Amino acid sequence: MPSNLTSIVEAMPPAQREGALIVLDHLTRPMTQREIAAHLQRHGVQRAKAGKIAAAVADFQIVALLGPGG
Repeated sequence: MPSNLTSIVEAMPPAQREGALIVLDHLTRPMTQREIAAHLQRHGVQRAKAGKIAAAVADFQIVALLGPGG
């Protein structure tokens, strides 16, 4: 089996490669300001504060938010 990710992807059949790229695109899509605020609210940040935080980091291209415990 190839040892680097590029070789693995290049060795995939076209349909499998397309599926893998669709998943990768979805997982690496930056979160919207609304998604960031909602995530913060679900983890105990008050709505007004979550909105301000989300607005402040909206241009950072965030793809995931993890807190204590993952």
